[in-house]
Amino acid sequence: MAFRDNAKQKLSKSILEMKFMKRSKEKAQREQEAEDGQAMFTDVITEDMKHGACKYITEPSFVPCENLIVGRLAFLEMNPEIERIMELEEQEKIMTWESRNEKEVSDREMAHRYNTLVGTVSRKFNTKRNNRTLQDQEAGPRKKKMNFLKPSCD
Repeated sequence: MAFRDNAKQKLSKSILEMKFMKRSKEKAQREQEAEDGQAMFTDVITEDMKHGACKYITEPSFVPCENLIVGRLAFLEMNPEIERIMELEEQEKIMTWESRNEKEVSDREMAHRYNTLVGTVSRKFNTKRNNRTLQDQEAGPRKKKMNFLKPSCD
């Protein structure tokens, strides 16, 4: 028993080849590959790298870091086609910026809609007794219910 506690016992190759040992074989292979990988990079990878989270984003190009313009440029009407393309791209940027800031519904209209919505939702969750009291308050004084009068046959 002391031997099992101190070191892992490795199963023989012939046992691992048996049909019922398929999962154990795959597990043993994964462990072996992990050990090999750790052995190859022990001098490069530190303990902080193993346990710490990645604090940096690696970017293959410095273009997004410096907010550079990608593509061809033209100035002083030297290349009118490229200048036209640049103007179109600039207009698209402006249009997308305006569309993000544009309001479809005014603040007053939104407040009015919200106010009516609150009333409808509150009515939905009222009980029958509360509904009657709300209707009484909205309608004002309650009229006396008229009884059915039998028509007279003259």
